[in-house]
Amino acid sequence: MPDAPTPSVPEGSVPEGSVPAHAVVVGAGVTGLLAARRLAQAGARVTVLEAGDRIGGQVRTVDFAGRRCELGAEAVHLASPAVTALVRELGLEDSMIRSNPGATWLATRKGLRRLPQGVGPTGPTQLMPVVRSGIVSAPGLARAALEPLVARRHRVEGDMSVGRFVRERFGDEIADSFVDPMLGGLHSGDIDQLSLQAASPMLAAVARDGRSLTLSVRTRKAGPSVAPSMFATWPQGLSALTDHLLDGVDVDVRLASPVTSLRRTEQGSYAATTASGEDHHADAVVLAVNAAVAARVLADASPDAAAPLARVRSASLASVLVALPAAEAGRCRPIADGTGIMIPSRLGLRLKAATFLSAKWPQLSGGDTTLVRLSAGRDGSTIVDDHTDPELIELLLADLRELTGLDAQPVETRLHRWLDTAPQLVVGHQQRLATARAALARDLPGVVVAGASHDGAGISGCVTSALQAVTTLTERPLR
Repeated sequence: MPDAPTPSVPEGSVPEGSVPAHAVVVGAGVTGLLAARRLAQAGARVTVLEAGDRIGGQVRTVDFAGRRCELGAEAVHLASPAVTALVRELGLEDSMIRSNPGATWLATRKGLRRLPQGVGPTGPTQLMPVVRSGIVSAPGLARAALEPLVARRHRVEGDMSVGRFVRERFGDEIADSFVDPMLGGLHSGDIDQLSLQAASPMLAAVARDGRSLTLSVRTRKAGPSVAPSMFATWPQGLSALTDHLLDGVDVDVRLASPVTSLRRTEQGSYAATTASGEDHHADAVVLAVNAAVAARVLADASPDAAAPLARVRSASLASVLVALPAAEAGRCRPIADGTGIMIPSRLGLRLKAATFLSAKWPQLSGGDTTLVRLSAGRDGSTIVDDHTDPELIELLLADLRELTGLDAQPVETRLHRWLDTAPQLVVGHQQRLATARAALARDLPGVVVAGASHDGAGISGCVTSALQAVTTLTERPLR
């Protein structure tokens, strides 16, 4: 990783209070790297232990068909103030590339339709574009139009599923046609199981006070969180972010060092043991790994923390990059006139979503090939485990042909499997997480869990989780 001048640190980014002399961070994804950065800036000596042979976690930028493409996370979401502040701190703001404006297609039983304006992952904020789209039936539209009346008597105490909330507010058609492919697709999960509080905090706030989504001025001004201008990357790919997260700080990164267990020593510090049998002693530990791994590491030291974490299941996903002959792809209207396709689970396709990379990203356009990314895998599906690479690629290409009519032979393909990496934040998730964190505070003060499995999907969720973890460590006694 190239050295860089120490960046200016925004006021308040380095926490005050108690700082561990030595901290171990387990996991070198976005969460772990940012936690390591903040702890080092606060004055701690930091060691990062990563099980794999590279840093970056689910950020995986590769060379494909002569361009830099993503097999994992695709972009940063600039609606998050914490993300934009971090990008600025790292000196990456000026080189940032924003995604192109463009229409998203929605797969329906009647074929592809444009995603209506004002429809986001949590449902519509405007009904007229939904009416004009022809996606929802007349009875479905009539039911959705009752949302302002339903909202007045629909205050929710506690947690419930996203699907239940949307169905009670708008009806089944809105939930199945829009929220399932958008929010369900984002989490690779079932909206009738995903937690309203954990997967959609904005909806949870609406649920508590009975506001109408379609009448709320604030909600309508906010617009859907999928606006193209809110997504960004860099010419060298999203790995620019993870490659620079440790710039200007002194952090010891150990690759191929999976942590298998954690124990508290007689002196009150902690020993993280790797698969090779080596102990890494520290005053504080950040477990920036998925919930299943954290549960295994904590099984002996804090069974009460491990138990609720072990109940967080994760779905397996697959990403496929496809390079198609540009001339043939250009004659296919959905690919020529859109940035991707969202697919409701009720259609029964193997393909979960398609992104037309060459249309969406300026740096990926042009040349003899058009780039497309296909994704598969949802909670409860075994498609990622059931097929060889060639079989899975052909199944997804067959679904793409069915949706778009394009029957071109790929020039190049590349598949990557993400096994057990999409956390399912189902109803009750926040309570289970609170139970685990309370047990850690009691049994292992100075040990925290962080990451997408705990605090929400996406890079913005990882950034927020990392900052919360460091704040927890530096504001409470560690022994």
